[in-house]
Amino acid sequence: VPVEIVFDQGLGDMFVVRVAGNFLDNTTTASLEYAVHHLSVKVLMVMGHEGCGAIKAAQLPTADIGNEPACLGNLLAGLKQGLN
Repeated sequence: VPVEIVFDQGLGDMFVVRVAGNFLDNTTTASLEYAVHHLSVKVLMVMGHEGCGAIKAAQLPTADIGNEPACLGNLLAGLKQGLN
């Protein structure tokens, strides 16, 4: 669902970063810093949902995560570390 609809805003009126499992990495952090420092964003809101597939996948055995494509495997390994 577009967040602009949820918050009754026009398309493009909100700076939105979507990332699997709400995983905070350098790219996500840099995007948020850009919004604050260059677009004068005053409020940051982190939203999630129930039954997140990324979190479910991060609970797989480490060997299974190792069989995922490299970038996805790194994301899932980072999420798994945060869950443990």
